Amino acid sequence: MVRHMRLTVKTKIWLAVTSIVLLFSFFVLFYLPVIQERSLLNNFNKDVQNHANTVALGVKIAMTEQNFQGVQTAMDFVKKDPLLQFVSLLHTDTVWDANRTRYRIDRTVFKTYPEQKKVNVDATSSDSSVVKRTSFSTPMMTGEIMLSFSTREIVQSKRQIRITSLFFSFLVFSIGIGIGFGLAKSISVPVLKLRDAATKVGRGDLTQRVQSNSRDEIGELGTAFNKMVTDLSTTRQELDARTSELLVEQRKSDDLLEGLKRTLADLRETQEQLIRQEKLASIGQLTKGLVDRLLNPLSYINNFSDISLELLAECRELLASEVYAADESIQTELVPLLAMIETNAGKIKDHGASLTRIVRSMDKLLQVKSNEFIEVDLNSFIDEQLVAYRNELDETHHHVGLELIIGTNPDNISIRIVPTEMSTVVFSLLNNAMYAVLEKSLRHPDFQPQLTVATIFREDGAEIQVRDNGAGISAVEKEQLFSPFFTTKPTSKGTGLGLFISQDIVKTHKGHITVETCQDVCTTFTINLPTATAVSVG
Repeated sequence: MVRHMRLTVKTKIWLAVTSIVLLFSFFVLFYLPVIQERSLLNNFNKDVQNHANTVALGVKIAMTEQNFQGVQTAMDFVKKDPLLQFVSLLHTDTVWDANRTRYRIDRTVFKTYPEQKKVNVDATSSDSSVVKRTSFSTPMMTGEIMLSFSTREIVQSKRQIRITSLFFSFLVFSIGIGIGFGLAKSISVPVLKLRDAATKVGRGDLTQRVQSNSRDEIGELGTAFNKMVTDLSTTRQELDARTSELLVEQRKSDDLLEGLKRTLADLRETQEQLIRQEKLASIGQLTKGLVDRLLNPLSYINNFSDISLELLAECRELLASEVYAADESIQTELVPLLAMIETNAGKIKDHGASLTRIVRSMDKLLQVKSNEFIEVDLNSFIDEQLVAYRNELDETHHHVGLELIIGTNPDNISIRIVPTEMSTVVFSLLNNAMYAVLEKSLRHPDFQPQLTVATIFREDGAEIQVRDNGAGISAVEKEQLFSPFFTTKPTSKGTGLGLFISQDIVKTHKGHITVETCQDVCTTFTINLPTATAVSVG
């Protein structure tokens, strides 16, 4: 993966300015001096050549007129020039080879100045001197004028040009660096401030503003940025206000929806309750008639079973008298038969009494329940029920420990109940718990029975827990525990309707009842009731 080098605006400005300054400095320091030096040298060459031409013309005129003084005068034309190194009058001859196919120019010094100067007739220009020739031809001779001028002024001029170029190059470089620094500061600093402010704005800080006093495009960009942030801040405030309004509306809608859901749930529950009551009413009418019809024959059965037992007792007394005591056949045949009849009559009495309790419990279930809910203090109510229950206990049951654990109620939670109905539930649970511990104590003489009633308060309601340390309930029995007519007690002691009626009463209070048990350890019934909820039975 190729990573591109990141160049900041400041770096780009420095690169651009430095490139321009270096190019201009190169031009001033190198290219311009070379041009000037070349121009100076060309002009100097032209001047020397002009001097040579002038002297050659004067010599030619003088030689043509055979005026040798004029030749001297022509050569004196350049003697006063301080740069003159020498001026020579050369005689040129053409020398052919023997076959006259090739020739050479033979030059000889005819006259020179300074006279003691030794002249190389084949001399050429060098860095220190410029040598120029101009040929002439007259009837008397053919020759050349050769001039040599010193280039020391040219060298000095070059040196001066280079010094001047170096100075101007340094000056241009300094000015360029200053301009680059100024541009970088005036451009990059505001841009960096704008970048940092934009980054913070992107993170949600809409209090950022950039200060720019320049009136160029960067200043306009800063002004536009400040206006944009101000508009964004205003828009955010409007959005926040609108969001708050929407949240309020949403809460109202949620509350309304929750209210509608509760109303719908209440309507469904009321509908189900009405349907159930309608069914129960129709069944109740039939059952009520059956109860009324059954109670009368049950009374006869119970009464006749009692009478039969009394008659059997009289027969036993009669058979035990002296009249029949001597008759062995009566004693061996009739007495066992009477004992069997007595046993059967006793069973008829027990089952008749059990059936009577069931019918009376059904009659109680079919009775119209009270719908007068009263707001009570749960701790005080339970305490009153335990006091009443202790008063109704047989003396044989007083050894059973009955403890009330009062729960703390920091929020002053109140409960709305129908006291008579809830009292029935509490008594039913206490009776079941009492039976469980007494049965266990019969099997274990060292067993210490204990009943505990506890109240627990929560945010959404309260609990009543009835706990015993009896034999517990099996898993099979627990599944059918709240079914009508199911009981774990013997026929003579249970009807199977106590828990069913209790569950119906708790449901009427919009609560529920649960059971937790551990075999041979304990059983806990828990009644969950909502807080001060207005409940109606219908």
